[in-house]
Amino acid sequence: MSDYADPATSSLRLSDAERAQAVKRLDDARLAGRLDGAEYAKRAAQARNAVVRGDLAPLFTDLPSEPSESSRHEPWKPPARNSRALGGAVGATIMALVPFVALALFFLVGWAGGWGWSWVFFLLVPIAGIIIYGPGADERGRS
Repeated sequence: MSDYADPATSSLRLSDAERAQAVKRLDDARLAGRLDGAEYAKRAAQARNAVVRGDLAPLFTDLPSEPSESSRHEPWKPPARNSRALGGAVGATIMALVPFVALALFFLVGWAGGWGWSWVFFLLVPIAGIIIYGPGADERGRS
């Protein structure tokens, strides 16, 4: 944001966007603790009623020219997740579904043909885990 006290531009008329930008800058100063609520309200009203750039200069004489680093608000970003699963999120989803598939096959084969060997389908869980998360998973997680 350019300086409002610049004599070369102090007589230029303000746009609505410039007024809004000035109020935003005052709000940043309030959030940083440089202005209290009453002082902010007074200055924000004056900024909204300003006609030329020079009208805004007295509002910022005791404030830093740019907002400090602590008053800048950046949106929160979740930490990056590197899936170690083969196939990334698809592989992880498949691994989450394998126990349900094994359970369904256990009951289907058990009721249809006998329970003697239907337990074998539960071996799908560790086999899928070895394939999806097995050797090389550390290298996949780093890339």
